[in-house]
Amino acid sequence: MSNRVLPWVACLAFALSGAAPWLPATAQTQVVPAPALGTDDKAAFAIHFSGETRANLDTCGCPANPSGGLHRRVTMAKAFRSTFKETPLLELSVGAIFNDQGVSLSPPFKDVLVQNDFALRGYSAYPFDAVNLTYQDLRALHPYFKKGEAERASAEFPALKSYLSANAMPAANDKTRIALPRFVVKEVKSPRLPKGKLRIGVTGVCEQAPSEGTGYVWRDPATALKEVLPELSQQADVIIVLAYLPLDQAKTLVAELEGIDVMIVGHTQPSLLTLENVAGAALAVNNYETKALGELRAYFTDDGKRVYNSRFILLDASIPSEPDALKLVKDAKAAIEEARRSMVQAAP
Repeated sequence: MSNRVLPWVACLAFALSGAAPWLPATAQTQVVPAPALGTDDKAAFAIHFSGETRANLDTCGCPANPSGGLHRRVTMAKAFRSTFKETPLLELSVGAIFNDQGVSLSPPFKDVLVQNDFALRGYSAYPFDAVNLTYQDLRALHPYFKKGEAERASAEFPALKSYLSANAMPAANDKTRIALPRFVVKEVKSPRLPKGKLRIGVTGVCEQAPSEGTGYVWRDPATALKEVLPELSQQADVIIVLAYLPLDQAKTLVAELEGIDVMIVGHTQPSLLTLENVAGAALAVNNYETKALGELRAYFTDDGKRVYNSRFILLDASIPSEPDALKLVKDAKAAIEEARRSMVQAAP
C-alpha cells in the first residue's frame, strides 16, 4: 500500500475502535474493543466488505496509526460470528486484492510475484464468500484460469473459487480460458429472518480496461448487469452488486437498473463515505486499502421490508491480530523484502 494517510484518520481511531490497548498476537484471549465490535441490535444478517489492498496483507504502513491488515480483518470476522450467533455474516470483497504492477513484463517483478503468491495463500486460508474480479486481479491471476489448470489451481488455492464477474468473459479468439461464475447465491439461516432463511445473490462488475495477454475481454457493465439481474432475481431474495466503478457511474447504474438491493462500490474512493439510498437501493463505498473495514447490517421491519445501516471499523492497533494470520503476514513481509534485496543485487 502507499504511505498516504488522511490527516483525520488518526483522530477517528478512538471514535471508531475505542481506546483499548493493543493485545499481542500470542494472547490466547483476544478481546475486540466494544465500540469496534458493536452491539447486538437484532440485525437479520450482516456483511463485512473490503478490498483494494493490492496484495498487501499487512497494515497500510502509514507513519501515523498504521491500519488495516489481514490479521485484523480475520479477528473482526471471528469476533462477530462468536458474539452475534443469530446474525449471519458474509465477507465480500470489491476486488483489486492482487497486485498487477509489472506482472506482464519479461521478466516480471520478482517481489510482486512473491507478494501475490502470499496473498493467494492468505485469501485461501481466510477466504471471502465472494470477490469481484477487477482488471488488477485478472492480470495477476489469469494463468490460473486456463482450462486444464483451473480445477487443480482452485483445489490448491480456494480463494480462486470465490471470484465472480458479470462482465469479464473469455475472448472470442481464445479457447483456453474458463468462464468465471457470473454470480453466486448464498443461503443464510437465522431465527431473525422472516422464513428462517434467506437467499443472498452476489454479482460483480468492473470498469472496462485493457486486458491484452489475459485471454479475457470486459463487456459494458450496464449491458452485463441487464442480462444477469433478471436471472439472479429468480434465484435470490436479496441482490448485492460489487462494483469496481467510478462512484458517479455506479450511482447511474443503480438508478437505471431494476433489482439491485445493495451495491458496494470500490474505486479508490474517498474514505468513510456514509451509506446512501439511491433509487431504493443501499449504496456503500469501500474504504480504500481497507484501513477501515466496512460493515453493513440488514434489518426487517414489521411489514417485511428491509432496511440497512452501515459503519466503518478502523483496523488500527486496538484490534488484536489473529495469531495464524499474523504469522502469515510476517512471513510474507520477510519473503518480499528478500525478493527486493535479490533484485537490487542482480541489477547491473
